[in-house]
Amino acid sequence: MARWQWALLTACCAMILTSESAEATDRSHAKSLTRPGLTAPASYSRSCTGEDLPGIWSLVTFDSSYRFKNPQAPYLFPYQLFHYSREQGAKSAHSRTPIFENSERVFEAVPLDLTYRVEPGGRVVLKTKEQGAVVEVWSCSVVGHDPRAKDDRTALRRGDVVMTLLGSHGQPLFVRHLRKSPA
Repeated sequence: MARWQWALLTACCAMILTSESAEATDRSHAKSLTRPGLTAPASYSRSCTGEDLPGIWSLVTFDSSYRFKNPQAPYLFPYQLFHYSREQGAKSAHSRTPIFENSERVFEAVPLDLTYRVEPGGRVVLKTKEQGAVVEVWSCSVVGHDPRAKDDRTALRRGDVVMTLLGSHGQPLFVRHLRKSPA
């Protein structure tokens, strides 16, 4: 399994190196944690398009010994939801405890502070709604089919999204694995 994960990471890094970079800041409303090196072979994935993201997505969590400087940062919480609207608004919710409330209802209370656009090559650019300043840039891939379907809840599945946060020089900073919530 590690070999196909390494292959997708390599493919994502290649995409990153060929694309422009943007400043990525430590914004608690848009980051989350997943296992390092989460990847799938290029033959099992493709770059995201504007049609892939609309909907509500849940973070696929896992156990990790990796630690950050601020373990209380909301983007490290194990329960996270992300909402990408067809009108290109982006919202997120983070919790230390499971979110049992209806996903749509969760986002009713979250202000719409961010917009997004999906650029060619699967780059997702998040901007502030009011000033239009770039907040973060992510490289986004959609899993095309189960490379090694397992009963493991954290394994990549068809339709899952793998997003890699890009630093100011295009370097990968952070990876998250998202699964679409049932409608």
